[in-house]
Amino acid sequence: MSKIEVDEIVNQTGDNDSGIDLSTNDIVAVKTANTEKMRVDASGNVLIGKTALNNTDTGHRFNVGGDASFVKDGGACLKLNRTSSHGGVIEILKDNTAVGQLDSSSGNFLIRTAGNYSGLRFDANGYTAFKNGSDVDDQVDLGYGGGKFRDIYAGNASIQTSDQNEKQDIASFTTKELNVAKKLSTLFKTFRWKNAVSEKGDSARTHSGIIAQEVQSAFSSEGLDATKYALFTIDIWWEEYENFIDDDGKEKTRRIVYRTEEESTSSATKRTRLGVRYPELFSFIFSSIEARLTALESK
Repeated sequence: MSKIEVDEIVNQTGDNDSGIDLSTNDIVAVKTANTEKMRVDASGNVLIGKTALNNTDTGHRFNVGGDASFVKDGGACLKLNRTSSHGGVIEILKDNTAVGQLDSSSGNFLIRTAGNYSGLRFDANGYTAFKNGSDVDDQVDLGYGGGKFRDIYAGNASIQTSDQNEKQDIASFTTKELNVAKKLSTLFKTFRWKNAVSEKGDSARTHSGIIAQEVQSAFSSEGLDATKYALFTIDIWWEEYENFIDDDGKEKTRRIVYRTEEESTSSATKRTRLGVRYPELFSFIFSSIEARLTALESK
């Protein structure tokens, strides 16, 4: 059978300004009202409302490699609507395994991870932590020992649960603990952070606080283990760095962190960071001050 060679395919009733335009080599274009609305180029990319493979002209681009681009002058570029009250809107997969999704939860936006991982719901006047598919109480952290936030700006101080109904083993401080508290009260110093000095030089500001290693030594001097007290923390993780090429073709370096030794690689380096919880540290120190004031009053 011989080939039928045409430059355009149009409606047989005579509507010659709409149809499929084949006049350009290796491009199949769709026209309506004598204006191109969509094309498939030689590589198989699909362009809607545009003719160039870029992210500047308005229109839509579906690349044969699997990615897509949506460009609009004003307003949202992509709208996804779920008509039921709650549930998944976008599911995200890695190697064909679901790792999370963007949800609508009770009319609010929710970032949900797959399995027993944390998520976040954006409520009217706050944020609600999620884990394993539902909102949770006292189970999700903000950052970790090797991935700190820098500053937290807030109008009010943080609120910590202090309900007697949720506590047990309530006891007064022992003599050894009071001795530690006295020592801790003398350990406060001024210092500057090394990373701030590297970044700002002489402009790096002076801080005041306590040294975690000295806190640990104060407990040890009284035969106590600082790790048994919540005011003292030890965080351990494993990390390594690798070079990669970003989407713009530039070579960059990224940090890879492993939270456990089991998931780390042989080339990863173990990191340890000591810390203190200042509210608990201050309440611990205040116990010795109160004891000394009581002793003075009794004289």
